[in-house]
Formats: sequence, C-alpha cells, structure tokens
Amino acid sequence: MSATIHDVAKLAGVHSSTVSRVLNGKATITKETKERVLAAMKELDFHPNSVARNLASGLSGAIGVVVDAKDAEAFSNVFFSRSLFGIERVAQTRGYNVIIANGGVQAESAVAALVQQKKVDGLILPPSTAKRQLIAKLNGFPVVILGQPDTEQLAVNWVDNNNGQGAELAVEHLLQKNYQRVAYLGGDKRLGFVNRRVNGYLRALGAEALKQVVYCESDPKISSKVAEKMLSAENRPDSVLCNDNMVALGVIQAAKKLSISIPDELGIVTFDNYPIAEYVDPSLTVVDIDTALLGEQTANLLFQCIERISTNQQTLLGTSLIERESSSRKK
Repeated sequence: MSATIHDVAKLAGVHSSTVSRVLNGKATITKETKERVLAAMKELDFHPNSVARNLASGLSGAIGVVVDAKDAEAFSNVFFSRSLFGIERVAQTRGYNVIIANGGVQAESAVAALVQQKKVDGLILPPSTAKRQLIAKLNGFPVVILGQPDTEQLAVNWVDNNNGQGAELAVEHLLQKNYQRVAYLGGDKRLGFVNRRVNGYLRALGAEALKQVVYCESDPKISSKVAEKMLSAENRPDSVLCNDNMVALGVIQAAKKLSISIPDELGIVTFDNYPIAEYVDPSLTVVDIDTALLGEQTANLLFQCIERISTNQQTLLGTSLIERESSSRKK
C-alpha cells in the first residue's frame, strides 16, 4: 500500500499541513523541518500526486534547463551530463520534473514558450543565452545561470566553478615542481570561462615570468599539431596547462613524437577530471571541477528563487588539484 501524506507527517513528527507546505513551497519552513520531511518522504518512498498538488498551488511542477547545443565547447557532453545529473537529483527530491529545451539562436522563443505557457516554474540558462535583453523580458521570473555570465554587471543569479582559482592552483603546482616555462594551451578566447582560466594563469605567473597562451580547438589531432610546433621551438615550454582533457591528449601525442619525456622534460596539467584522465599513459594531473555539485547548487538556488527566499546571488565553487604522473617529476 502506498504511503500517504499522513504517514510522512507521522514519521517526520510534524502536522500534515507542514508536509503540504513543504511540497507546495508556499510558506517559509525551517531548513531542519524541511530536511526531516524530505527524509521521511524518501524513507517511505512517498510520491505526491503532482497533478492535484500543482492544481492547488498554481505551479507546474517542472523546471526548465535551456541548452545552447551549438556551443559545443562551452557545454560539452560530459559537462552537461554531470551537471544535469546534479540538477535532476535536486529536482527529484522536490517532486519536480526537468524539461530540457534547445536555445541557441532561438533562445528567446524557446524561453518564451516555456514561461508564457506556464510549463515551468523556473529556468536554468547557459551563459551564452543569458543576454541582458532576455533577462529583462523575464521580469523577475525565477532564473539561475549555470555558469558566470560574460556581462559582469548583469544583476542575475548564477553559480559557477572558480576557473581562475583553478588555473592558479595548476600553475602554482607546476612551479613547485620546478617547472619554469609554463604555457597555456586550448580553448576559445571568445568564451568567458576560458578567459577567466587564462587570467588566473597570468596572475599566478606574475609580471616578470615568461608567458605563452595559444588557443586551439578541443580536438587531440589539432592540439597535437599545435603542441608539436610549440615543443619544437628553441625556447620551448617545459610545462603546459591544458584547457581540457582532449587538448592534453594531443600534447601527450606531440611529446611522444618528439621523444620528450613526461614528466621529466615536460609537465602537463589539465582542467577536468574526466574518466580517461586516470587511465591514459601517463595519467593526467587535473584541476578537478565538480560539475555534479555545480548542477546541484544551481538547482538549489533556483528553488530558493521559486520560493522567493533568495534573489541576485552569485556563487563561485572552489576547485582542487589531483596530482598524477604527468607532473610528478622529482625537483
């Protein structure tokens, strides 16, 4: 027999009306009480009648995630799947569904369809879609940006990884390993998160250090050719910070072709701890970005906006460095 709202209330030690308020998000409930109710729902495998609940509350019971499918490098499949997993996990605990819509050049019409037809109670947008004109049209509708907008003055909720701090961690690690000529390779300079990584790289090196920034596509074949040219130069870099794993694979290929030993003659650090990073030869030192946590934090902030608890909040999530063979030479 399925659990009822009264069963949840009894297990959580609250009144049935409190459980209803948690489900509807219409009243302020203490964090402790809300967590107790959600834990009881999970234990009892309680699934509310979403149709009845939504008719009573005026809510749709869904949130929208708009994706710019054309922006492949900024919103790659691995990034998206991990972030979406985090969003789905939070939405599920709230009894919400997630609707995915493709934005791109048709972002305004895609967003308008979701909002005007009341298909969603809130929206998660990529930075490429979060233009000032679109945000203004939404006029207070709950929105959170999954990533830091390129327009710094945009008064909107967003959550992102601290890309600049991640680059600083990587460069400091390489300098501690006694590498002296650190280059940055990969990425599209038109993308905000790439620029923030490059700026972190430049800050960590300081004004007097030699610097080399080369942009290229996230493709091992392309990055291999670019890296081969870099590593064949007279004053070649002795270490490379890569924008992502695909670029790092190209650097490894180039180094092997030129008989350059990793990590003794060349250190490599890359952003993103993709599954391949641990198993390539040599295994890759990475700046670990928790994209699942990014999705969770973005979804949590969106529900705060839906419940009118929080607005205009910007959050940067810290990164960490995982050292592996590609940079582990002895000083």
